[in-house]
Amino acid sequence: MANLTEDRVTDELASQAMFNSDPIAAATQVYKGAMAGLDAAGNIVPAAPATPVMRGVVTEGVDNSGGIAGALNVSTKKGVFRFNQTGLDRTNIGEDVFVVDDNTVGAAGTLVAGRLEQIDAAGAWVKIA
Repeated sequence: MANLTEDRVTDELASQAMFNSDPIAAATQVYKGAMAGLDAAGNIVPAAPATPVMRGVVTEGVDNSGGIAGALNVSTKKGVFRFNQTGLDRTNIGEDVFVVDDNTVGAAGTLVAGRLEQIDAAGAWVKIA
C-alpha cells in the first residue's frame, strides 16, 4: 500500500469520543481518515513506521504543505477503525498491530497502531487508544 493522496472514508466501529488538536508539521499534508502520529517535536505527521507516537485518525484533512510547523492545527480521534491490512488473519485478533503507512496495518513493525479487534474481507478493525 502507499500513503493517502486524498481524503478517505475510514469506517468506524466505536468511538471513544476522545479528540485531540495538535499543530501540524511544516510542509505536511494529512488526509481525512489517515492514521496520524506526532513527530519528535510534537507535531502531527501522517503515521509511518518511524513516527515516534501514534495519535489517532484525522477527522478533517489539512494542507500545510506551504507552511511552517504549527501554522495550522489538526484534529484526531481515537476509537475502533477499519484500515487496509497486510499479513494479518484471525489468529492476530487481540494482538498489537503496526503502522505500515497512514492507512495500512501489519503484524510487525516499530509503531504500534493499536490492537486488532476484528478482521474481515474489507480490512482490519483496529482499536486506537
